Amino acid sequence: MKEENDLKQAYGTQAPFKVPEGYFDDFATRMMQMLPEQEAKVIEMKPSGWLRWRPYVAAASICAIIGGSALFFFGQNTEQTTAYSGSNAAATEITMEQAADYVMIDNDDIYTYLADF
Repeated sequence: MKEENDLKQAYGTQAPFKVPEGYFDDFATRMMQMLPEQEAKVIEMKPSGWLRWRPYVAAASICAIIGGSALFFFGQNTEQTTAYSGSNAAATEITMEQAADYVMIDNDDIYTYLADF
């Protein structure tokens, strides 16, 4: 702070440079006159790479999900449906074995899971 006060006393508080009167009044028009005349270029932007395929990938994914869901829900045959109703104990046991193989668990895993309750 002392140094700043010393500088103000030695040189004063006036700015050493001054802008001429009316310099900024027509500054924009003078600057535009100095610029060279060029025609504006229009550049068309296109997505590159996989962005171009994004709508098709999304449509294919939706079709795969809908198709897979339809096969899962409507593609079950009647034998498996009757197996779940309990009318045929052997068919139910086979179906349960298939389900256990599908989720890849064995009896030890089932006992451990049930023991946690």
